[in-house]
Order: sequence, then structure tokens, then C-alpha cells
Amino acid sequence: MIQFNKEDLDQEELICFLHIPKTGGKTLWRLLDRQKDTFLVWHGKFFKQLNKPCTYFTMLRDPVDRVISTYYYIRRYERDPLHSQVKKMSLKEFVSYMNKEDLGNKPYPKKDLRSIRFRTVNLATRYISVGDPLNLGKAKENINNYFSVVGCTDMYDEFLFFMKNDLELTDLII
Repeated sequence: MIQFNKEDLDQEELICFLHIPKTGGKTLWRLLDRQKDTFLVWHGKFFKQLNKPCTYFTMLRDPVDRVISTYYYIRRYERDPLHSQVKKMSLKEFVSYMNKEDLGNKPYPKKDLRSIRFRTVNLATRYISVGDPLNLGKAKENINNYFSVVGCTDMYDEFLFFMKNDLELTDLII
């Protein structure tokens, strides 16, 4: 079973999946939702140390693959706030816009094209370091101190194996 973004679950210890967009997270949600254990899914939120014991895990993806996936997702998904603008862009234009450093690393309104940079540049670092896409040191520190398992989409089956073993999920149904 999964619960989204709840800090007040009635459990002594939590198992929390930090979902970084475009890393195979929704596939993992379906898997976790079939389990006996309850999993906290941190979706659309940056890492946060909770006030009770918590084991964290996450998935990473090659940044180039993730950016390409984001581009095609926005083009395909009509409800995305940037859909109408991005569907007119080539991948090259999307990447060029994403690389405009003068946009900074701040969020813009969801329909503002400048939000492309916030949604793509150093996203894994941003999520794991509590919001700073340039603080790789903090992201590494958080991984070392709080995360039991960090997987890679290119090795999804291996990630599931380590997740099952490291989180002691004897009843994990794959």
C-alpha cells in the first residue's frame, strides 16, 4: 500500500520512496501499492528528514535520458502546463532553452516556459539536497546518511533485488 506525502502515518518506522520525476517512479508506485507493507511516497517534494525513524530509497536516471523523457512527456501529455508551448519546440530548442543559465535555478509559475530549467537541470541533486541543484555535496551527504537503497533506471531489476534485501521486504511481490 502507498501513501503520498504524509508525515503523520501511524507507524513506528516508515519506508519512504523519494520520487524524482522521470525515473520510473510511477511503475514503482504500482509495485509498492500491491505490497502488504505501507510505503510513504514523497512525490513533488524534496528530501526531508522526518521526525520518526524512516528508511529512504530512490531511483536515479541518466540526466540526458531524463531530459529527453521530460521533453517527450510534456509534448505528449496535454494536461501538462507547458504542453502547448513545448509541442511547438524541437528537442534541440528545448535543450537550448533549458541551458539558459540567466534563468537561474528558481521555480517560475507552472505555465511559464522558464520553468523548464527548474524541471530539468540537476533534478536529482535538487530533490536529494533539499532544493539546491548545485549542492552535490549535500545530496551525497543525504544519500550516505539517510538512503538505504539508491537505484538506477538502467538497472531496474537489480534495484528491486537490492530493495527487497536491504529493506527486508520478504513479501515483495514483483
